[in-house]
Amino acid sequence: MKNQRLASELATEIQAFLDQQGSLMLAVVDAQGVPIASYAPYVVLEEEFYILVSRLAQHTQALEHGLHASVLIIEDEASSDTVYARKRLQYEVSVNMIQRESATWSLVGDLLVKRHGEVASQLLSLGDFLMFKLRPLQGRFVKGFGRAYELAANTLVSDQLDHLRG
Repeated sequence: MKNQRLASELATEIQAFLDQQGSLMLAVVDAQGVPIASYAPYVVLEEEFYILVSRLAQHTQALEHGLHASVLIIEDEASSDTVYARKRLQYEVSVNMIQRESATWSLVGDLLVKRHGEVASQLLSLGDFLMFKLRPLQGRFVKGFGRAYELAANTLVSDQLDHLRG
């Protein structure tokens, strides 16, 4: 009972953390195997991340040709107690491009504008911007020293977490 209550509280905390943050860090590998780190504003729909990024960016080209990426959502240094133990969520994700004229493009586009403002509307109208769905495969929530939790597979927010011990 105590473990289930803790897991439920952690799931609520994870959801609130996702709601508070506006962007995610993105790690991909290009066609030559060179790692690329970047970031993108996001929205969440049905337990999946959606991002809108320019085709001109290196990370977008890697997303177009890759099947997997890694995502990091991390607490701002200014609000953390220590830079060594910032609260963070890390996910391994599968990558799928969303077709421009699809219902998903329209729905996610509206969510992006609602969450990130009019600039998202302008970017949606530019031909070089692509939308990607990032579906979580594995995830980890770190609250600080000794407080790391593995999320249930294929979930964004889960009340089934395993406390990781060294």
